[in-house]
Amino acid sequence: MKPLFSDAIIIEHIKAGGQKRQKAIALIYRDEKLKNQIIAFVKNNSGSHEEGIDLFHEGIIAFDENVRKDKYKGEGKLKGYLYSICRFLWLNKLKRSKRMVYTAETAELDQVSYETPEHLSLQEEQKNILDQLLSQLGEKCQKILELWKLSYSMEEIAKEVGLQNAGIARRQRYNCYQKLLQNIDKKPNLRNVLN
Repeated sequence: MKPLFSDAIIIEHIKAGGQKRQKAIALIYRDEKLKNQIIAFVKNNSGSHEEGIDLFHEGIIAFDENVRKDKYKGEGKLKGYLYSICRFLWLNKLKRSKRMVYTAETAELDQVSYETPEHLSLQEEQKNILDQLLSQLGEKCQKILELWKLSYSMEEIAKEVGLQNAGIARRQRYNCYQKLLQNIDKKPNLRNVLN
């Protein structure tokens, strides 16, 4: 990220939405040093270079969501926070795919959460709204985002939707996600339910 954009300005731009948000996200995407750190972390923990790139993209999407939901309090450096998100996502993915050796460090991922009826009802409402927004994206985008949510690799997604390779699938996934965010931005009343 360019030094002239402080963490506070990037956060402010993301919360502002629209063009400012897109520029802030693009700025983070272009941070080669951070991307390489995340790729190195993945490669050192049973992953590939491609999985590292995918994780970097997933982390930015989760970071963007956390900022918009006011979960990021600015207590640490933005890069450190994004790195932590990626680390957490990767450890969860390893755990689900059984590639992770269980250690005390990963025990924190086993925290139990108790769901209340109110919480489950809200989740159902959020799911319905999300389904409605996804249906506006077109069949291909819907499938790409659904497969990605189910932790399919970019290679698998490319094969499933008939794209030439993982790189094209990754670009399509990014474009589809951006369209989804634009649809959410157009309906501020839905944003409150999704937060």
